[in-house]
Amino acid sequence: MDQQVSLHLGGDLANLHSLGWIATDIHRMIELSDLLEAGDQEPLQRYFGPQARPSNRYKSFTANGHRTLSDVSVQDDGSLALQIPNLSVAGAIVMPLVQTAVTQLLQKTDTLADFRLTPADSGLKRVMQAFERGDFGSGSEGLNTLAFVLAELNYDVDFLAKNTDIIEHAVGRYATRIARTIRKHSM
Repeated sequence: MDQQVSLHLGGDLANLHSLGWIATDIHRMIELSDLLEAGDQEPLQRYFGPQARPSNRYKSFTANGHRTLSDVSVQDDGSLALQIPNLSVAGAIVMPLVQTAVTQLLQKTDTLADFRLTPADSGLKRVMQAFERGDFGSGSEGLNTLAFVLAELNYDVDFLAKNTDIIEHAVGRYATRIARTIRKHSM
C-alpha cells in the first residue's frame, strides 16, 4: 500500500460540497480495490458484481472502515486537490479507470469539467494515459491488455485479469453517478 492518487476538481466543482459527494463515490472505488487485492469474491460479487447497484453513501463494505485522512488543498489555479495516500496497486489502477469513464460520459453530454484522478507513480501514470487514449482497446479486452502490460512492467495485477467483469461493471456504475454529480454541480 504505497501508491497515491490525486483528485483534482476545478471550475464550478472547486467547492467542498462537490468534493464531498464525489469523494464518497471515490471511497467506494477504494473499497473495491481493497476487496480486489484481498481476493475475497463473496463481497466483491455482492457489492460490486453485475447484479449489484451503487450503494448508498453511508454503508461500509470493508473491515478497515476509516482510512488515513487525506489532505485537501487549493491549487494556484483555484482548483481543489485531494491527495489519497496508502492505496494498493489496485486502487492506483481503478482510480484512472474511473476518470476515463467519467470523462467519456461527460464528453457525450458536452459537459466541461476539470475532473482528474492521477496516480503519483510515473510509470503507472504513463500506462494509464495510454489506456485512456484507447491504445489497449475497450471493455474487457482493454482491461486484459492493460493487465498484460502492467504484468510485463512487474506490477502485481493478477486481480485485474480475474475480475474484469466486476471492475468494468463497478467502474461504469460509479462513473455514471460521479458524472451525474458533476453535471449537477457544474451548472
